[in-house]
Amino acid sequence: MCVQLKKVLYLTFLITFLTFNSQIIANAQTKPAEKFIVNTITKDFVKTHHISFGNYNFVSYREISPNNNLTPSQKSLQNIVKNIAKEQMIGDWAPIIYINQENKKGYALEKKLSGMNKLHLLSYEDTSKQWKVAEDMDKMGTDLADLGLLKRAN
Repeated sequence: MCVQLKKVLYLTFLITFLTFNSQIIANAQTKPAEKFIVNTITKDFVKTHHISFGNYNFVSYREISPNNNLTPSQKSLQNIVKNIAKEQMIGDWAPIIYINQENKKGYALEKKLSGMNKLHLLSYEDTSKQWKVAEDMDKMGTDLADLGLLKRAN
């Protein structure tokens, strides 16, 4: 088997594992590599969508893990992540969630394998106590290899 094909298969497996097995990751402590990925993707969205994360809090998968007793608000965030994952292709990154409880707005950052940055604008509904996707916006972001998240095959 060609070395390049092995690299591609390994990266595909790794990305798929991280995307669809967040429950396993939820039981581990945040690792420096996870922080690097979140910070790198967030900075790319700041550049492409011209958004600010002041007063927004990062929501880790640990907080919305199915192993926890979740509030309706947390369950709705978990459902948003699941619904995004259902539409993703292998190689797309799991969404990164930020919310602002005060102004009842949030972001789900979805980084595609193609480099596309898909921003899901979230809004909180007081009556149902749930987060909903209000709008989606796509803008081409930086290539994953250029961000240092993937290595190019030689």
